[in-house]
Amino acid sequence: MREIFLVLQSKLSDRWLRRGLVLCLLGLTACGKVWNDPYPQQEQGRNILYSAFTERPKHLDPVQSYAEDEIMYTAQIYEPPLQYHYLKRPYEVVPTTLTALPTLRLLDANKQPLPEGLASGADASKVAYSEYTLHLKRGIRYQPHPAFAKDASGQYVYHALTLAQLKDKRALSDFTQTDTRELKAEDYAYEIKRLAHPHLHSPILGIMGETIVGLKELAEQ
Repeated sequence: MREIFLVLQSKLSDRWLRRGLVLCLLGLTACGKVWNDPYPQQEQGRNILYSAFTERPKHLDPVQSYAEDEIMYTAQIYEPPLQYHYLKRPYEVVPTTLTALPTLRLLDANKQPLPEGLASGADASKVAYSEYTLHLKRGIRYQPHPAFAKDASGQYVYHALTLAQLKDKRALSDFTQTDTRELKAEDYAYEIKRLAHPHLHSPILGIMGETIVGLKELAEQ
């Protein structure tokens, strides 16, 4: 704001003139530094996008969590094997915890590999199964957590606590021991199986049960 035009009626008294000038000066202060800026002073002028949650997240378990407000949390906690490239258009899948994109092998109804030429879609009618192989990167470790803590004999410290032992536990900091371990392929397999858990009610079980071989039968069991 570079200029301000002030037009006053000549009949106004000096008292009202002073009041008008005060109001104008107050208006000018709004063009400068914002006195009630809710964000840190050191972040002003930086390329930062601030956002807000429209409702409280209902689930942070990835089996049950499929709301936009929840992915803001879970995407920073659980790292998937693959994801879409953040900027590329058209969309491109890129590996995250994998060493490379999965390899594909097509099988017939007897689960026998089809000739490699069929992988290009030469005779799609013979394809009954698609087998994907994923290779995890080495060295990916979990954040230190009490669930991984073990004693000198290699037994988990907190996996069989009684109600009496838990009565004074209210936060992770109440557990004095923590540990970590490397991410394994079995962790992803276990999470896929959790889709079928009857108490979790995963919203995508029906879709995934028609796609992942054996998942529908596991849910029925």
